[in-house]
Amino acid sequence: MEQAPADGDRVHGSETLWQRVRWPLLSVVVTVALALGRLAVNPRFYFTDDTERGSFGQWWALGEHLTQGQLPILDPSAWQGGNYFAEGQWGILSPVTWLIGLTAYIAPDAAVHVTSWKVLFLAIFAIGMFLLARDFGASRPWAALAGVLAPAAGFTVYMDAASWSTGLFDACLLPLMWWTLRRAVERGRSPIPFLLTSFTLITFGYVFGVIVLVVLLVETLVRQIANRDGVRVVRTLAASAWGALWTIVIYLPAIVTSPVTKRGAEPFANEHFLNADVADLFSAGSPFTTASIESFWGPTTQGPLVYIAWLVPLAPLFLPIPRDAVRRLIPVWVLGATMLAFILAPSEMGPIRWPLRMMPYVAIAVILVLVVAATRAFPERITRGRVGAAAGLIAAFGYVSWVGEMWSWKALALGVAVQLAALAGFWVASRPPKDVAYVAGRPAPWERRTAVVVLASMLVTMLVGGAQALQFRESPMPSVNAPTSTEELEGVLEGAPGDAIIVGNYYTGQSTPESWDERLMGNLWYLSDTPMASVYTVLPFAAYADDLCSDLRGLTCGDALDTLWSVDPETGERVSDLMSISTIIAAKDSFDEQPDPPEGWHLARDGYWNWFFERDEELPTAGGVTWQGDGTEVIVEEQTQTSVTFAVESVGSDPRVVLSRLPFPGYEVTGAELADPIRGYLLTVDVSGAQPGDEVTVSFLPPPYPVLVASFILAWLVALAWLIARVRVRRRTR
Repeated sequence: MEQAPADGDRVHGSETLWQRVRWPLLSVVVTVALALGRLAVNPRFYFTDDTERGSFGQWWALGEHLTQGQLPILDPSAWQGGNYFAEGQWGILSPVTWLIGLTAYIAPDAAVHVTSWKVLFLAIFAIGMFLLARDFGASRPWAALAGVLAPAAGFTVYMDAASWSTGLFDACLLPLMWWTLRRAVERGRSPIPFLLTSFTLITFGYVFGVIVLVVLLVETLVRQIANRDGVRVVRTLAASAWGALWTIVIYLPAIVTSPVTKRGAEPFANEHFLNADVADLFSAGSPFTTASIESFWGPTTQGPLVYIAWLVPLAPLFLPIPRDAVRRLIPVWVLGATMLAFILAPSEMGPIRWPLRMMPYVAIAVILVLVVAATRAFPERITRGRVGAAAGLIAAFGYVSWVGEMWSWKALALGVAVQLAALAGFWVASRPPKDVAYVAGRPAPWERRTAVVVLASMLVTMLVGGAQALQFRESPMPSVNAPTSTEELEGVLEGAPGDAIIVGNYYTGQSTPESWDERLMGNLWYLSDTPMASVYTVLPFAAYADDLCSDLRGLTCGDALDTLWSVDPETGERVSDLMSISTIIAAKDSFDEQPDPPEGWHLARDGYWNWFFERDEELPTAGGVTWQGDGTEVIVEEQTQTSVTFAVESVGSDPRVVLSRLPFPGYEVTGAELADPIRGYLLTVDVSGAQPGDEVTVSFLPPPYPVLVASFILAWLVALAWLIARVRVRRRTR
């Protein structure tokens, strides 16, 4: 069944291609212009916080692995950050992420690279919103406005686009994916677009987008069951099975791994951190106010995180929505209500934290309702009463926002003035000219006036976006001002022996360009030739993090140096030797005086910001055997990042063998058994059951590997069955 023209669109039999594409094209052009305009104020706008310290480095490392013809599964030298399947957001199975990684690896400038990809995804957001709005009944001009408004929403711009890359990718892809889902399930079109878009969204590894996908699939299934439409129920079940099986493949390793990490003990609590209250929602229409969103910087976050669109307080102009449009929008109501409940929920729900991250999806729902309502109401149904109601709502929004942040009264007044001016413009544009033709007692539709109003609204959005960029020049998420030249980043710690770790507060001096000659941060360490333990992770290994007082960014306390140089009481070896560490960078800011290295270590370089200590004799890279119990002797025969094979020469009174690896779930041993890990985080093997001459292999596969393989195969079988069924139905219909 083909989609009927949306209300407000006239049907022309000789409609040209230009008439069909001009509005979505304009939507994309305006969105890209807004995105690039922020660079005029801040060239590093899209290269901050998690993008700067996390995403780019992991993309670069992924690209490096791909150029070598391999996918990264595990890196023992990266320690708690090296379990890549469990990390999820590495996108190990995402071809789109592979492409991002390959381009990162050859990019001369990190900021230009990430900016290009983010702007591209914002353009995809605009296209997806246009198509989805059209599908729900918006006319082309109003659907194009939806494509401009959604990518300009506050959380999308200042949190996801600036910092949380995978959050941006999911939000930008969601409308397009939803549109393909509706085409495949409700109109029986080819499922291939949905299979591709949903696969891409899931394999980005950002769980919040998958939660939204689940909501959409459940809503679709319940609605089709209520309609007693068996064919569409079967299609929805196929779409759900495809999504569920890929979700298992991507997220089950993290779930199985979480018990040994800090995430395994996350509470259910409300710390009022990056969630909203009802009063905050009154900032949804104000582009220049912050609301009372508590985050890393205290009770107020300097960014318009709850802002959806300046058009929100003008909603009474388009009410009430006709009953048929209300029914058509049922999926949007469900999504909006669920996401609204989410952002008002407790700030910590186990491993699901900071529910304000669902704000882009609230914005999608609100904007869809607005443009569908506007399509049905403008210009014929605009009345004095509705104008008055809109003016009252503008005043109410302004007042509640002013009560919450009186210090921003000038910005609030500017926002209210813009909205009142727009309201007056809507009122004037809706007045019928004296010579208008009437049909059934009502003025005929005026596409030209609608086009003018929409174009003016896009212009207002651009002006508001420009003013917003001047007020909030950067994301509230912090930038560490890292160099953007990949050549410069690759030269840091060049020539250092073996594996390295950095201890102390190495953030000191981050705003000083010269300081970056001495250290990198987070996943930027992947650009260095020296393997680094202090990389970024979303799953800090609990015992490791406690022993070295390390956080998810790889930042440690100064005491970590004493721990590394201390002698482990069970093995009699230094902890750094058990970890196979040959280079230690100590941040001077964390120490009162220069530490004295123990025997076997020396100060190789005294930098301005850091001391560089090196082992007298370089150790092999992490992953191999670093200690054998009393009387036990083994010889390593083969070692890779995911496995070690050693021959047992003798078994003594202490049959334990320690490897410089974290004991992640997924390790298996043939020829011996796993033992309790030394210090709680060093993989330990018990060879008491082995005989001299036996071979022992320690290997790692993402857990639970048989379930992952089965889910992988079943997912493709579901897709194949869906395609075959559709082909048979089409043949039968013909």
